[in-house]
Amino acid sequence: MVTMQRELLTMAILDPMLPRVYEVRQVHRDTADTFSLDLAPADGGEMPAEYTQHAPGQFNMLYVFGAGEVPISISGDPANRSSLIHTIRAVGAVRRVMSTLNAGDQIGIRGPFGTPWPVAAGRPAERGASGIS
Repeated sequence: MVTMQRELLTMAILDPMLPRVYEVRQVHRDTADTFSLDLAPADGGEMPAEYTQHAPGQFNMLYVFGAGEVPISISGDPANRSSLIHTIRAVGAVRRVMSTLNAGDQIGIRGPFGTPWPVAAGRPAERGASGIS
């Protein structure tokens, strides 16, 4: 499986529709069925610019190797250039498998996708997360 993940990482640089491999740095259990994943590039490199410049309303496709892929809103601060955070509710087969991930496990990411919501300067923004449904 490690060889497959390395091949995906190499191919993802050439094809943005292939998932990039990320490592779970930390899992935070928010509620009994909701958790947040703190992710960083598995190769130890810098966070790609598209992941540090996301806007409200955008999401990533998270791919659990051997289980499948699901769309999850980005819930972290785009100004935080060291990690990518997603908050997820463990509903459905892929999300339930995702809820068993631990620090050090790997996951694939594609995105960000979606049209950002307009946010007026100087006004508070309301945020939602499609991963929690």
